[in-house]
Amino acid sequence: MNTKKKILGKVLLYLAFALFVFWIIFPFLWVVISSFMKIDELGAVPPHWIPERPTLSNYKSVLMGIYQGEGVHGTYGAGQKATTILPALRNSAFISVVVSLLNIIIGGLAAYSISRFKTRMNRSIFYSIIASKVLPPIGMVIPFFIIFRFLKVINTPFALILSYNLFVLPLTIWLLKGYFDNVPVDLEEMALIEGLTRFKALLLIVVPVAIPGFVAVFIMSMMECWSEFFFALVLTDQMTLPPVLIGFEKMEQIQWNVMAAATVITVIPPVVVALIMQKHIVSGLTAGAIKG
Repeated sequence: MNTKKKILGKVLLYLAFALFVFWIIFPFLWVVISSFMKIDELGAVPPHWIPERPTLSNYKSVLMGIYQGEGVHGTYGAGQKATTILPALRNSAFISVVVSLLNIIIGGLAAYSISRFKTRMNRSIFYSIIASKVLPPIGMVIPFFIIFRFLKVINTPFALILSYNLFVLPLTIWLLKGYFDNVPVDLEEMALIEGLTRFKALLLIVVPVAIPGFVAVFIMSMMECWSEFFFALVLTDQMTLPPVLIGFEKMEQIQWNVMAAATVITVIPPVVVALIMQKHIVSGLTAGAIKG
């Protein structure tokens, strides 16, 4: 009887896991399938789970800005000119990389100082930084907009780079502080005795030990900036990918197949990075959180 219950429990567990995986993967799988369909086939009833006339014209539209107009009357945009996502793709990559680099530099220095100089002021600063993470974005975007408009940097990469760093830094500082707390202070003291400055000891002794944490924080920051929508929508005019995707939706019609192709292209870079660096992400996030 106990054996049957165990088998039944395992079957139910695996079934629940399979349903959960299907629930997570199916929407993106349908987006990928839709990206190879023409618009008339995409609206077929019953739906076609496998494209009968697969086409790459949707990807040509978003990459080259040339719309073929297959299966529908009219286009999104003017004439046969379509929205290309290449400028937004470049902007997203540039902003994400710059923010991530600044994030690990500024966050690393802040985390190190909080970890090594254990004063009441440092603890208060640390808890204040962590608490700032709970502030809703809608409460910060209006002050940002007013300040950036005064500085005349609205609709520039600088506006997003500065604002993104401010809401990514708290998690960076928290994770890196956990890594720095675990590096024995004796190693730095020995380096200081040998004549190294505090900064050189940080670079030569502490940073190499905390490399997994830096890699995890860099990738985490890059992914968060890559997918950020609200600030990019308010502070810029479709400068990055998420607002551009919304731009495919028009009042006259929605080109779902072209939007699907743009979505696939948008998702590919962070997915590839995550697959390549997954070991560093998992080890960096868990070690930083647990050790902190």
